[in-house]
Amino acid sequence: MKLYEINDAIETLLNALTVDAETGEVPVSADEIIEQLDALSMERTKVLEYLAKKVLNIRADMDAISHEIERLEERRDDCKIHIDSIMRVLDRECHGEKTDLGVATVQYRSSEVTELPDEEAAVKWLMDSDYQDLVRIQRKVSVDKTGVKKLIASGVAVPGVTVTKKQNCSLK
Repeated sequence: MKLYEINDAIETLLNALTVDAETGEVPVSADEIIEQLDALSMERTKVLEYLAKKVLNIRADMDAISHEIERLEERRDDCKIHIDSIMRVLDRECHGEKTDLGVATVQYRSSEVTELPDEEAAVKWLMDSDYQDLVRIQRKVSVDKTGVKKLIASGVAVPGVTVTKKQNCSLK
């Protein structure tokens, strides 16, 4: 019997204890009702106990999943570090030249990175020079590097900011 069915059955039994308006009698004896209520209460307790156990099992599963996620994230981070180390060796050995290795090719691409050696000076200048939209205010004030990079590319010199060209090694 489902929990809501048990609750309905209890309600029905309790309603059976009402006095019949025509005869003035209770149609069922109180002892019978109490006996049936006790049986339903026992079944209800079992259902509630089952539901409580179900919740506890699900919580235990959630904890196990959380621990597994943490373990896998640590493993993923270790793999990233391992890849970075190997890529540094490949980069050093290929001397910046595209190299076909049969199973993969070491390639290089140029990129520009916006660096902020003096972020405070950059923020002050951007705020004073009507470029507030390039300043992000989060927990602390920071600079929108992509926007500032475009500003510098358009010919505006921004104090405290440099754009550095890099060679990025990749394996395809």
